Amino acid sequence: MYKLLHSQPHTIMDKHTYQYLHKDAITALKEQRLLSALQSLQGMASSLKEWNIKEETDTLIDSYQILLSYLVKGAADPERNKMYKSFERRAYELADMLERAGDLQNDTSFYATSLRTLQNLHGTQFTLSDLLQEGVNARDIFDAIWLSGAWTVADETAVANFMANREVIENLKCLVLSATTLSAMRYFDIAKYRVLLDNALSDEIKIRVRALVGLIFVHIAHPERTLLYPEVSTRLRLMLDIPSFVSQLELLQSQLFLSLETKRIERNLQEEIIPQVMKRIENLHIDRSLGLDEIKDKLSEADLNPEWEEDGRPSKLAQYMHEFVELQERGADMYMGSFKVLKQRFSFFNVVCNWFYPFTMNHPELPKGLSNIRMLKILINRTGLCDSDKYSFCLMTSQMQNNTKANMQEFMENAGALEMTDEVEKDLEFQFKDELRSYVQGFYRFCNLYLHHEEFFNPFQQNLFLADYVPFKQLLDDDDMLLRLADFVFKDKSFHMALDLYHKLPQDKFTANVYQKIGYCYEQICDAENAINQYERANLLKPHSKWTIKRLATCARTTGLYEKAFDYYTQLEEFLPEDADVALHQAESLICMQRYDEAFKYLFKANYLNPQSTLATRALAWCSLLTGKYEQAEKYYQKVLAQSPTPTDYLNAGHTAWLQGHIAEAVSRYRKSLNNETHTLNFIKEDEDLLKRAGLTNEDLAMMKDALSI
Repeated sequence: MYKLLHSQPHTIMDKHTYQYLHKDAITALKEQRLLSALQSLQGMASSLKEWNIKEETDTLIDSYQILLSYLVKGAADPERNKMYKSFERRAYELADMLERAGDLQNDTSFYATSLRTLQNLHGTQFTLSDLLQEGVNARDIFDAIWLSGAWTVADETAVANFMANREVIENLKCLVLSATTLSAMRYFDIAKYRVLLDNALSDEIKIRVRALVGLIFVHIAHPERTLLYPEVSTRLRLMLDIPSFVSQLELLQSQLFLSLETKRIERNLQEEIIPQVMKRIENLHIDRSLGLDEIKDKLSEADLNPEWEEDGRPSKLAQYMHEFVELQERGADMYMGSFKVLKQRFSFFNVVCNWFYPFTMNHPELPKGLSNIRMLKILINRTGLCDSDKYSFCLMTSQMQNNTKANMQEFMENAGALEMTDEVEKDLEFQFKDELRSYVQGFYRFCNLYLHHEEFFNPFQQNLFLADYVPFKQLLDDDDMLLRLADFVFKDKSFHMALDLYHKLPQDKFTANVYQKIGYCYEQICDAENAINQYERANLLKPHSKWTIKRLATCARTTGLYEKAFDYYTQLEEFLPEDADVALHQAESLICMQRYDEAFKYLFKANYLNPQSTLATRALAWCSLLTGKYEQAEKYYQKVLAQSPTPTDYLNAGHTAWLQGHIAEAVSRYRKSLNNETHTLNFIKEDEDLLKRAGLTNEDLAMMKDALSI
């Protein structure tokens, strides 16, 4: 029965004190201070008129004190440990009951308001068996379950029979499992957990997905609770011996990682991505010989190692995940932003049940006739939307003008490229993956976009690495799985997460490729020092990898270790003797070390190998300028200016003209380099030392700056 508390508490206790006592009780239970926990629960119960709860709490503490008294007297009791476990388990259950009673005392809470609405419809004494009947509204069934407290034996039996009834449509069963998940995440209930366990191996994919996700989310919400029920823990451990169940857990783990992409990328754009770009710019030892346009090349993402495409990929699962990444990584980010506003616009999404209702165009709250729009059916079937996004799309379509719908439908039907069936034949494995993606993505939407989402437990804000939870910890025993997960998030460009997973690997799994990937992760998060360390380890294990040597050279150059960079580029030259870019980077390193004569050797080589390259010509011009070979510099700068010059090219060419005494030409070039007043005032300052070493005075610089301001 589900009775809402309207009466005043027996003892006046403010909300914060009540919540403090509950928190104190849970903390004490986790620390195995049972007596202290029971005393806190007794204080909570004293504020209620629910005498049955108060009486049970008093009885439990009295029983435990008796147990302790026998212990103190030295009495032998082989059942003592078993009794302690039962007391501990019941204390947790009472804590849940008291927490719920406290929630219900606050009539303004969303939870209490929702329950009161349901009771107004069905009476305060309704039971689950009353509602799990043919003809009962799906929303009412959903609400009754997610708003329920601890289930009685009758409640659990009613739900189990409902799920086993072949006459009940699949969509209703899905709603029951989702509601059970929401309820058990809020207040742990072993009966609800058993229902999820019962359906986690279902032959029906939608049922299996919702039960599996529910199991994991409840476990994340209450990681210590299942350990108090040995029979359930044993059953779950046995399920982990089923290969198909473990592989599905692996897929779920991958999807949980992916589900974080939207918020992570949104957050990282401001907190990480932009700062990282700025950090890279600050750390760049920009060789002016290459010009400012080289910044783009230096900031560009490092090339992936082509060897990784075939390395360590467990055939079917990895291909499967690869396809998954390609489809869902892009979709998650785009769809979340696109449909966020729609979910706020339509009252459809003010109802909790609708977020979890499996998609059907026959939903009672959707306009009639949508199923006749072939264009809509094609888009929904082909775009990889989660169920709640499909409802958003349907609601948006229903608001379109009839002529617009007709025109769009005509376009779709006449487009030759869209000659396809509405449904795609999919194998069972793909169906499971697709349903898992859709459900987790939809759950993520609910936890972040629902009007009252803050009143629900959000598993996506917790640790989502399943191997950190008992009994899923045994997943760590499968090092190959851990490696696959690490590679999965690596390919998803979640470099921080990938680093965490790679570092969990045992030492015997640290191959050259793993060290390469760890180094690459460090490089992408702008930690070149650690990147070099990992690349060097990879180089020891696989000393002839051109890719590793190239990354070592790049990282050394980025951190200003030019001598080291030159050595690595020289090693690379052995593999690529005719590569103009390698020669150019060798020259760049030497220029930064002021070894100009040696640099010319490699610059001439680069120019010879690729005479059309502006980079080589620009570098030759700059090196000539630095060494006082102004006529030679002028020759090269004229070639650069005749192609696609940058502002820096005009600036350096202006220096060249000025140092030859061609002041008018210098002014002309300087003016072409200037973009704004600030640049006008400061452009010479950057090269002040260069110009003074060449013989110009402070007065010369001052007058040139003033002249350019006219």
